[in-house]
Amino acid sequence: MTRPIASLTRRAALALPTIALPAILLARPARAEASRLRIARQFGLGYAQMSLIEDGRLIEKHAAAAGLGPVEVTWSTFRSSDVMNDALLSGGLDIASLGVPGLLTIADRTAGARFEVRGLCGFNVAPIALVTREPGVRGIADYRPGMKIALPAAKVSNQAIYLQMAAARQWGMAEFTRLDPLTVSMSHPDAVAALLSGGEITSYFGAPPFTQRALKGPEVHEVTNSTAILGKPASFNMLGMPTRFYEGNPLLVRAILAALDEATAAVNADKPAAAAVYARLTNDRTPVTELAEVMGSAMTYTLGSTGTLPIAQFMAAAGVLKRSPAAWTDYVHPSAVSYGGS
Repeated sequence: MTRPIASLTRRAALALPTIALPAILLARPARAEASRLRIARQFGLGYAQMSLIEDGRLIEKHAAAAGLGPVEVTWSTFRSSDVMNDALLSGGLDIASLGVPGLLTIADRTAGARFEVRGLCGFNVAPIALVTREPGVRGIADYRPGMKIALPAAKVSNQAIYLQMAAARQWGMAEFTRLDPLTVSMSHPDAVAALLSGGEITSYFGAPPFTQRALKGPEVHEVTNSTAILGKPASFNMLGMPTRFYEGNPLLVRAILAALDEATAAVNADKPAAAAVYARLTNDRTPVTELAEVMGSAMTYTLGSTGTLPIAQFMAAAGVLKRSPAAWTDYVHPSAVSYGGS
């Protein structure tokens, strides 16, 4: 199968954002930059660009075009942002695909420190849905003690924060943790399997394509989704990078962003081809036509950041963040600003 990358126009493939890096860094010789890059993603169609970058060796291609030597790129898949944040803090990762709350948490925790992490750019926008097979649960207020809601990481994942926001809207800010005791941390594939097995997991707050797969189960229906909770669409994922790596490797960072631009353009230009690459690399046996349909209907692939500040302000009000950001630019690198956001 011909890789979708080959079908890009020259302009789309070579377009680079304007990054406000210090001139002294831009003047550094290529040989001073890192020769190894460690990237982590999570499960789901939100990471389709990563599949194209890995399959097409796009970072290696753009690094070579920038005059860098060979760059060894290694890939890992993690359950959720909390695990990736630990890897970032320990120096085990250079790029992490984080849910917005995960990025906000580590940016707040490390602000001004030697191991500071900020957002490299946005990655995608998607409504994430809470689904259940409980016939009597039609809204947040219908949940009762003893019910179990699977999500990627209790208290810290995108889904966990949205659940807290929904609880705050339903019962008031003082009750924002009311549904936390019902949550169980599980990977998306395991959560769908548990939900459909008929066991104690009766609800799942997930992500495409796993939510769509769950909704095909008997009696499974949607309770709410992130757009309804926040009142507008928001970024699902952003990429996090340590400031030391960002500032110390300007040419490699530009190569990474060029690879992201190329992969994002490729996904948007040909979703069936991108879905085929994703399915092959992840061993997802969902028909490619179904994956492509979900990518077209439930996902927006963009490197801009959308709707992140209200999430940050809620997390600050809940005491999760030490400080409430005045603007979304407070927790991102200049590269993210160049793509736009809110």
